[in-house]
Amino acid sequence: MLEVRQLDFAYGKKRVLHQIDLQAQPGEVISLLGPNGSGKSTLLRNLAGLLKPDAGTITLRGDPLKKLGRREIARQLSFLPQGQEPVQHMNVWELVARGRSPHQRAGWMMTSQDRETVQWALDYMALAHLAHRNVADLSGGERQRAWIAMVLAQDTQLVLLDEPVTYLDIKHQWDVLEVIQDLKESFHKTVITVFHDLNHAMAVSDRVYLLRQGEVFAQGPPETVITHSAMHDAYGIHAQVCRVQHCCHPVVVPAGIKPGKCRRNKAAG
Repeated sequence: MLEVRQLDFAYGKKRVLHQIDLQAQPGEVISLLGPNGSGKSTLLRNLAGLLKPDAGTITLRGDPLKKLGRREIARQLSFLPQGQEPVQHMNVWELVARGRSPHQRAGWMMTSQDRETVQWALDYMALAHLAHRNVADLSGGERQRAWIAMVLAQDTQLVLLDEPVTYLDIKHQWDVLEVIQDLKESFHKTVITVFHDLNHAMAVSDRVYLLRQGEVFAQGPPETVITHSAMHDAYGIHAQVCRVQHCCHPVVVPAGIKPGKCRRNKAAG
């Protein structure tokens, strides 16, 4: 479905991505991991066609991404950025309905299918009761769920999510993880998502790409990539990957702070 070969990207003279290879198959969840500044969000924006690589190729269903128009790309992939633009004087239904714009041929004329899809996305994200609320009046978590609903209303086979659980409490974080899993299992969609929490990636990923300084440090099934040595080499931390009774996947447990080692306490003293 999506293939990246030898991708390079720089902001001016600052190289951000180097020699990136990535493949995404239909019905697969891929997580992009790595420390801050490793290039995760920049890579996702290249995949969405919002940034143009300096070298290398990105193909979507066999077609070079650079040769596709914005509307054609938007009919095939949807993208939820890390930070959304402020929305004023718009209710939740109107925001979610924006997701249908790539499919509309006559301005903003909504078809019955458009309306059904918008309603499905609202129901799916448990937002139907907030449909007529102003987006600006929502809590941070409700607002994030509304943006996710807009992406779902776009109804693409490839979904790109940049830190989709931002602003969500632990219950709604795992609700979104269940949505990601269900998009794969029930709708056979391909999802590529950025996570900071490695346990989230462990829970839903078929494969992960671990980035370090703009390069792919490791890639493969999460249990083969997210290891004690990888955490040390990529993140500079000591952590264990543990199997806990009654848990369906391994969990990452940082070593924690040793007594007397907290630099903040020393500085405060």
